[in-house]
Amino acid sequence: MRNRSVTIVGFDLSVHLLDSLKQERSNIKIECIEHAISNPDFKKEVSDDEIKLWKKIPEFGNRFLRVVINPKKKKIVTAFFDRRFKL
Repeated sequence: MRNRSVTIVGFDLSVHLLDSLKQERSNIKIECIEHAISNPDFKKEVSDDEIKLWKKIPEFGNRFLRVVINPKKKKIVTAFFDRRFKL
């Protein structure tokens, strides 16, 4: 695949995230990432280059999806179910 650029809600997905989503065991849906960015349950601004967003995903046992974005580069760095996060 030459052009690996994928954009959702105005953000490009990192190569790392694209590779993670392709793995057979990945159960993260693009729609869940979109919901986390558009309407997070919790948001933590770590720095100018990093914002962490959490969204409870009912269809995955009410686990929280953590999405890390870089707002300056308009890039989604990673997304994963955060087993330790409690709201």
